[in-house]
Amino acid sequence: MKKSVYLILFVITLLTSACNRTLPSFSTFNMSGSSHFMVKTDDPYRPEEFNPYGVENKYSLVWPTKGMMTPTAEKELIRQVFGDSTAASVNEAAQRWLKNLWLYDDEVKAVEAKPVNSVNHLNSYTYTHLKNSMEENGELVTFINTTEAFLAGAAHGSYVVEYLTYDRKKKRVVHLNDLVDTAKLGEVIVRAIEDLTVNKDVYDCLFDEYKNAERIIVPDNFFIDSTRSTITVVFQQYDITPYACGLQSVVLPVFWLSKHQELTPYAKSIFGKGSYLE
Repeated sequence: MKKSVYLILFVITLLTSACNRTLPSFSTFNMSGSSHFMVKTDDPYRPEEFNPYGVENKYSLVWPTKGMMTPTAEKELIRQVFGDSTAASVNEAAQRWLKNLWLYDDEVKAVEAKPVNSVNHLNSYTYTHLKNSMEENGELVTFINTTEAFLAGAAHGSYVVEYLTYDRKKKRVVHLNDLVDTAKLGEVIVRAIEDLTVNKDVYDCLFDEYKNAERIIVPDNFFIDSTRSTITVVFQQYDITPYACGLQSVVLPVFWLSKHQELTPYAKSIFGKGSYLE
């Protein structure tokens, strides 16, 4: 009888230990690459000083080591970073991306490209730079992916910042509709911009059409801060404000959000009791 009791206690101890065990640190490696081309087109509308012109592609990334993410999640990260949904691996996607000449639509049929060592000596050249970083937040891992680009002859450059959050315990990428009903979130974002001091700068920059609007577009671009109990929705250039205002981040404190919209059970499990309205 005593042996059975001891055995049961031992099993309970093992199960408790397994439940309380924290995940090991998320393992990554650095990868980088670059390519340069001299490009000439017969586009009659391209100014002479921009023909020929140079193309520089460069990336510097933090990438999960094998087994840190599910293959499905890594494919989503590849698609987001390189815009490639068919590559079998990150290396394949990277090599394809380095060969891209980033041409205007009307230039595609008549172009001559020559690989060169560098284009930095040119007064005008097209460049696209990718970089990212990674942050651990408990069981969540967030990749911050940035694309900076400039097309030769354009008035100004552009940049895009996208977030991808991976739940290591659930083994899945987290999307905004996993946390709240995004079909109803547009109205709540408007209220957050209008009512919360933390979003005052966003309100000041809004296009007129969005000031006092009933709802706003809802991008699936966000990041979670479980420590501060916030969900921050990120808009790209031109989405809701002029270019000069840059990207705009709308902070949604979870307790405030829960007063206006029901959180999903998954969202409640991330932030924990006390961080939302019961």
